[in-house]
Amino acid sequence: MAAWETWRRQDVKERLTRTPITVLMGGQSDERGVSLTSGGAVLAALRDLTGPSFEVSPPVFEVEINPAGKWTLDGAALEPQQAIGSLPEDTVFLLALHGGEGEDGTVQRLLDEAERRYTGAGPECSALCMDKHLSREAASRAGVRVAEGALVTRASFTEDRAGALSRALAVPGPVRFVKHTSAGSSFGVHLCRDDAAVEAACDEVTASGADVLVEAEVRGLETTVGVMGDGSEAFALPVAEIVPGEGGFFDHEQKYSADHGAEEFCPPRHLSDDLAQRVKARALTAWGSFGGARYARIDFIVPAERRGDGSFQLNADAEPVLLEANTLPGFTPRSLLPLAAAADGVGFRELCLELVARAL
Repeated sequence: MAAWETWRRQDVKERLTRTPITVLMGGQSDERGVSLTSGGAVLAALRDLTGPSFEVSPPVFEVEINPAGKWTLDGAALEPQQAIGSLPEDTVFLLALHGGEGEDGTVQRLLDEAERRYTGAGPECSALCMDKHLSREAASRAGVRVAEGALVTRASFTEDRAGALSRALAVPGPVRFVKHTSAGSSFGVHLCRDDAAVEAACDEVTASGADVLVEAEVRGLETTVGVMGDGSEAFALPVAEIVPGEGGFFDHEQKYSADHGAEEFCPPRHLSDDLAQRVKARALTAWGSFGGARYARIDFIVPAERRGDGSFQLNADAEPVLLEANTLPGFTPRSLLPLAAAADGVGFRELCLELVARAL
């Protein structure tokens, strides 16, 4: 049993049992499918009364945001305010949304205006973390290492394409990553092995209406850390390692494919205890720089060389490099926050209850 399980307190259990939970999923972003999978898993867990938390059995509602932005409740497609008003006033919204309006602060701001409670960070932190450039700037000011990179705005690309490309190509190479500044689940991330590929990726991302973040490749071991709590009271869950196929990176297929996905280890197999503690410390520093509250998952790469046998040559003084922060990380069968919680002795349903307990 993990010491951080607030939901196990008797007074909290009593509140949870009588507090309705509304699972909100779907949305209009590219991550809609992932969100529906997360939401389905959360609903199944909350309705399953066979595990260690069987005595906590709150009423559960299901709301799906459809591709047109309507909130579907009991088969009726409603405006968001109508749907919110149709639900019990004391409900807690468990946000199983990813990307777009679910993770950029839009839904959080709407729920704040309606004076409703919800899981996850508030609108300001959500918006900051959704923007890869702004979040890396905040973390860097706090002393967290980030990759060499450059922001190329869509406006600058339109006004002076040659100048914008010059800034993009000035990022050290030859291998660079071109990223949509506010997409998740590795959508809009391009692994570019030469200048022509960088140029093509910049064209594609800016054509979608987004700004571009260009970052130098950092070779190493990908890691992720779940963080729980607010400010100085936040703590880190066990570190998980992510090992994509040789020559690849943690793209959408590697994240979610059951047959071709990356290997994921928690507790880690390659990190020393000291390096794992360093990753945790940098995650908490980054979380503090974002004004983080409630929970998130923060991704890093630890510089290393990958040997021919698939192992990693890690230096004891390696400094983790921030990749991105996820204020509403996945709850799919392949997701990493539930994996880390399980390594800390917390089951999937119990983790869901913990998020709601902290929202209370």
